[in-house]
Amino acid sequence: MADLIVFRCPQTGMNVQTHLERQPEPAGRSFQSFSCPACTRLHFIDLTTGQPMSRDR
Repeated sequence: MADLIVFRCPQTGMNVQTHLERQPEPAGRSFQSFSCPACTRLHFIDLTTGQPMSRDR
C-alpha cells in the first residue's frame, strides 16, 4: 500500500510530499532513493519511518 509522506528537504528546507510503498519492518534499515522536486537532487528515504537519511548515518 502506498502512503503519502511529507519530509523536509535538507537542501532547501521546503516540505516535500511523495508516495512511497510501505514495507514491513526489516531487521535493519531499508532506504529508497527519491528525486526531490524541490532541489532536483536524490535523497534517501527510510521505508519504515518515511524520514530522510541524515548526514550522521
